[in-house]
Amino acid sequence: MSLALTLALTATKATIGLVVIFFVVFPALAHVLIGVAMAQVLGERDANERYRHRLED
Repeated sequence: MSLALTLALTATKATIGLVVIFFVVFPALAHVLIGVAMAQVLGERDANERYRHRLED
């Protein structure tokens, strides 16, 4: 009986959980992934510029 009570959610708790997931967790994850991608891009660009300067010398 206690397992059923632990797994049961009220409509309010379910709604709050979904709001937290979709409006807090997913956007935060997206921002982190975009930041990682931008760091990769800037690092790659810097490496390419250093390589290009070595070829010109």
